[in-house]
Amino acid sequence: MRTPRRPRTTALLAATVAALAVVAGCARIPTDGAVRDGAAELEQASEIGFIPAGPTPGASPDEIVRGFLTQAAAGPTSAGSFAAAQEFVTRSAWTGWDRYARVLVLDGEALLDSSLAEEPADEEATDAEVTTAVVTARANVVATLDENGVYTEEARPSPEAVTFELTRQADGEWRISQLEDGLMLSTAFFGQAFHLTSLYFPTPDLSWWVPDVRWFPRQTWRTDATSQILAGPPEWLADSTVTVIPEGTTLAIDAVTVGDDGTIDVSLTSTITQATSQERALALAQLEATLVEGGEGRDVVLSDRTSPLVVPESAVVELPRPRTLGAARALTADGLQEVVGHSLEDADLAVSLEGLDPTALAVGSGDSPVVVRDGKERIVRVSGDQGQTVLMSGTNLVAPSVDRFDAVWSAQGDELLVALASGQVQPVDVSWLADRAVLSVRVSPEGARIAVVSSGTGGRSVHVAGIQRDADGVPTGLSDPVQVGAPVSQAALASWQEGAVLAILGMNNDGDRILSLAGVGGQAGTGGQTRTVTGVTGPRWVTSSVGTGAMLVLDGDGTLYSRQTSSLWPVVSEGVTAVAYPG
Repeated sequence: MRTPRRPRTTALLAATVAALAVVAGCARIPTDGAVRDGAAELEQASEIGFIPAGPTPGASPDEIVRGFLTQAAAGPTSAGSFAAAQEFVTRSAWTGWDRYARVLVLDGEALLDSSLAEEPADEEATDAEVTTAVVTARANVVATLDENGVYTEEARPSPEAVTFELTRQADGEWRISQLEDGLMLSTAFFGQAFHLTSLYFPTPDLSWWVPDVRWFPRQTWRTDATSQILAGPPEWLADSTVTVIPEGTTLAIDAVTVGDDGTIDVSLTSTITQATSQERALALAQLEATLVEGGEGRDVVLSDRTSPLVVPESAVVELPRPRTLGAARALTADGLQEVVGHSLEDADLAVSLEGLDPTALAVGSGDSPVVVRDGKERIVRVSGDQGQTVLMSGTNLVAPSVDRFDAVWSAQGDELLVALASGQVQPVDVSWLADRAVLSVRVSPEGARIAVVSSGTGGRSVHVAGIQRDADGVPTGLSDPVQVGAPVSQAALASWQEGAVLAILGMNNDGDRILSLAGVGGQAGTGGQTRTVTGVTGPRWVTSSVGTGAMLVLDGDGTLYSRQTSSLWPVVSEGVTAVAYPG
């Protein structure tokens, strides 16, 4: 018997790290220029300095797999890299490989275990006579991306193994003859290879845009985003948004091109001509909101194959992205006050707090209504000509949230409750909350989505769902949700910090309260992952202003902090009972 060969282990991402070093080598430490906010997002390079390279003669099976994975990882940024990746694979295997069926986002290095799989019966045979090998790539996965660009974050790094089969060719060279669909990328490289994209869909009353975050290959992101817009909103937003693009409309050519003058040309099939002028205007605005990035100054031109579609000036549509309307309000011993910069000022707003024990505050847009949670047993409106009005009574009601229709949301146990502007209180039936205890609710500024923190079997979790409403804007139900911030431990509260980002209060491994940012669709940190916010200790409440990035945190001693940069939190005031931005 021959002695079995020991598997060889090697770093999968060494070449990827080297590729990133090429990019980094183009950078320098600035010695002049304006001071920049450390919290600001860094601009992603549109092109990456990566040199495609095929296999070297005589490469071993693990070297072939390593080379393929390195080139394939760069493929979303460069067609040349996919062409180079093809050289590592047999023709039949390449034809059957679906590169974007599933993308694995890796934490740290992946390792290769390689072994010769089928050995000749002749004990005197040499390695050159072995014709088949198996290489397994093992890694910890922190997130996955599906074929539609939907990002799903893991609660904790999950070990996964991907197997490659190789065959020695007639010329003696190894090539991959069977492989699993998809790509493997490190978190450091993911944000370079894939483009963070917000698809925008209008609310049913055509008043606001609702973002749906996806990640598309950087090389083709505009084409992929347009295809997804034409396909309509995702299932969880299907009843909270609308589409006016006629069913069956697709791209006439499988490409959205950008001309030398910066014009983005979108050529659609003839079904688009079924849309009215107003519908075409909305479709154009939807594509502009999605495809034109801030400060680009580009125009989108729609055409029916080759004939431009005229949108009358009178039909032009301009909808706002989600944003918080109004200033933050705080409750102190002096009553209701307004947060102005890093200080409190008397609010020019009459409220009645006599006899109440305010434990939470919520404010509508334009300061109407103002409501407080009295202890944990009542939700009370404290503004208006009628003085105090009890909206809800119960036991252990969660802190209220006010939507743009002036409806007040709360919850008790597994039941969501809504007090309408008319004063009527009604439950919202939500099957996925059965046998769970709701801990926090917060409606997004445009009123199409709600963030819910709940506790039950499997622990605590944060979900975002679409709000289903009737023609009058009255809530009738919630969609099946998507999970957000899976890595956050012991989540207690969630607040909308940006259009598709939540600020979440949770705990670290030492049991200390911490603040995290998590994206609905992954966008908060490196590789789309949830990240911890530094500079604030022991937060017990957080409220945010969508559109400005402003955040206020209240600690257990009643000290109110305002976020100035990613790590600086100056004190606004002490002795604060509750604080809230509108929403």
